[in-house]
Amino acid sequence: MKTVVRKNPLGLSWRVLIMLGLAVVIFVPLIPLGVRSAWVYTSTPEFCVSCHMMTAQYSNWSHSAHRNWATCSDCHLPQQSVTLKVAAKVREGIYHGYAYMLDKDATSIRISRLGGKSVMSNCIRCHGELVQGVHKDNRNCWQCHIGLAHGY
Repeated sequence: MKTVVRKNPLGLSWRVLIMLGLAVVIFVPLIPLGVRSAWVYTSTPEFCVSCHMMTAQYSNWSHSAHRNWATCSDCHLPQQSVTLKVAAKVREGIYHGYAYMLDKDATSIRISRLGGKSVMSNCIRCHGELVQGVHKDNRNCWQCHIGLAHGY
């Protein structure tokens, strides 16, 4: 008579498999909450100023009219879709992290080319009716309105 030996899936005991199954059932539904919390936290002006030499800009923004309507991500990230916003947030986070950690002049704040396009697009998104047909010379809003949202 032949003895039948059951093989355990993945070579693990049944107890371990049950514990892994319970962990998946308990923790997988919590992942969206963690992602959402991280997104909300990293979108606050307080988070932005915590990593950058942005104290003057933060102070000026917090005393401006924009503080009632717009946070950093409202102006500095594209608003067309969540996908573009996430991609820009990751890209700009890497750019700022690199600039902050490796730049010799860490006090100098420069916006990236794509970041500038997002800011310009968002200025027009919010103030489109007001500026309709005003500029025909391809200047950026902040070239004339320097320091309006926050000081430069």
